[in-house]
Amino acid sequence: MPRRPVSPYLAYDRSQRSALPPRQAEALAFTRVANALEECCREPVDRRRLEAVLRRNQTLWTVVEGEIALTDNRLPEALKANLARLARSVEHLTLRAMASGAPADLRPLIDIDRQVAAGLME
Repeated sequence: MPRRPVSPYLAYDRSQRSALPPRQAEALAFTRVANALEECCREPVDRRRLEAVLRRNQTLWTVVEGEIALTDNRLPEALKANLARLARSVEHLTLRAMASGAPADLRPLIDIDRQVAAGLME
């Protein structure tokens, strides 16, 4: 089966991400997920899209949990503990949003992701 050509926009996006410093790339990931969650708040709610975006957000936070658990992670212990607590909160909020499908349940996740992105850009 022939491969589909890569969209020039997708290729540009990939090259931009690979050229970003790590903190900016992380901030971009949180911003993109927050924006996708925001789009899911618009009516009518597309349940499949909502669940896909929530899973993407959950995956992002799973990566955060994995990174802070690494023995060679140089973040201060207090920050690692705060991120771990935040990741657990995000997990609970995600489960609530998946169960309800209500746009109002997405707002805390959007706010958390945007605040983390802003902190990474400081």
